[in-house]
Amino acid sequence: MVLTLMAIMAAMAAPRISFMRYRQDANGRLVQRTFISAQQTSIQKNFTVFVVIDYAASRMLVVRDINANGSVDMPPDSAVSWALAEGAKFAIPTTTVDGATAYYATGPGITATASGPMITFRPDGSASGDAFVYLGLPTGNPEALRAIELAGSTGRTRLWRYLGGAWHRDSI
Repeated sequence: MVLTLMAIMAAMAAPRISFMRYRQDANGRLVQRTFISAQQTSIQKNFTVFVVIDYAASRMLVVRDINANGSVDMPPDSAVSWALAEGAKFAIPTTTVDGATAYYATGPGITATASGPMITFRPDGSASGDAFVYLGLPTGNPEALRAIELAGSTGRTRLWRYLGGAWHRDSI
């Protein structure tokens, strides 16, 4: 009897578990780690490093500016690509965290390029400025929206979630 009750309760609770939240948080953490890795590479190798948001391919391109000309030149610059996982994509939210015009990436630290929005990390560890990058799902579910905040002066990142019609900063 107890086992039957436990099985019924588990069957009722299972549909309420949303793995989408965990997947989108993982994608947000991937973007955060990419920013941190780009910053560390720029400091350790003494190169300017660009992170290009390729929203069409749902990936980030991390490029070391080996020839020090301030632009992405393939070759001689070397690049590594990081794709978003689990069907996630870069998204244009209905409202942004910073109140800017909605786009895949916003903020004064974003440079528009033909390849997509770009953030620059300098050898001193600073970034081109403050920025927000937005993630979502092809379904357009607003609860799947995530924003990654980058503080340009320090390279610190924060994850934001869109819940209940408003942006909330992650507590971790």
